[in-house]
Amino acid sequence: MQSSQISQILDHYHENRLSHAFLIETNSQESCLKDLKKLLSELNCDSTYQEECNQCNLCHLIQTESLPSLIIVRPDGLNIRKDQILELKKRFSMKPIYSKFNMYVIMNSEKLNVSSANTILKFLEEPEEGILGFFLTNNKENIIDTIKSRCQIIVNNYSDFEIQQDEAILNETISLIKEIHLSKEKAMLYVKSHIGNFGKDRLSLIFQKMLDIYMYFYELKFNQMSVMYSDLSFLLQKSEELLLFQMNLIQTLEKEINSNVNINLLLDRLVLETR
Repeated sequence: MQSSQISQILDHYHENRLSHAFLIETNSQESCLKDLKKLLSELNCDSTYQEECNQCNLCHLIQTESLPSLIIVRPDGLNIRKDQILELKKRFSMKPIYSKFNMYVIMNSEKLNVSSANTILKFLEEPEEGILGFFLTNNKENIIDTIKSRCQIIVNNYSDFEIQQDEAILNETISLIKEIHLSKEKAMLYVKSHIGNFGKDRLSLIFQKMLDIYMYFYELKFNQMSVMYSDLSFLLQKSEELLLFQMNLIQTLEKEINSNVNINLLLDRLVLETR
């Protein structure tokens, strides 16, 4: 569920008073990014938005950061460099094809240096129709005034439980993928001992995250994108056919979770069919 502060952005869109740029102060940028991705899926949906509707590929493209009209900018080392912003401007010189908006999210936006901050100001001083920007930071007071004054400011914090839950799902998913692909002899034991006791809701979240990760690495083979999931970089060596097979397998198994299927048998299929 999105936070109420993020949901307000959707309300403003429906009320035809959507700002072109938002500065979001948050205690968990990754949790906030997850909520923003869901928001952007709703904003760009051509029909009545439903989670997991499977009518188009837009939500997965947004989730895996592979939609051409969505750019996530992360610091390269200590700073966000000017050439990262120039690449953003170059990409946004064209109108979006698959979505209503060109969208960018700048993580740790306090790490914009003087040069990159001056470059991004053009988007803020002369906002073009159809461009949405989000600046995420842990402390809005660290953002330069010229950016801060041109954004709608939102404070969007999460409980410790929400942060820990998001991190736990991601860590469990990464560990599961690594065990299945790298520890083949022990994979079955690991899955049964670590995953087999999870409830259906938690297992469904893990499968959804697995699908996002496999799709991300599939798209990474064809598009230049920011690199995530460094622990899973070995997936880049997998063929397109294998990654497509994995996505289809996960989709099939995820649909069966809410039926009366035996969870241990379902997890056995996950390991065996991957092999």
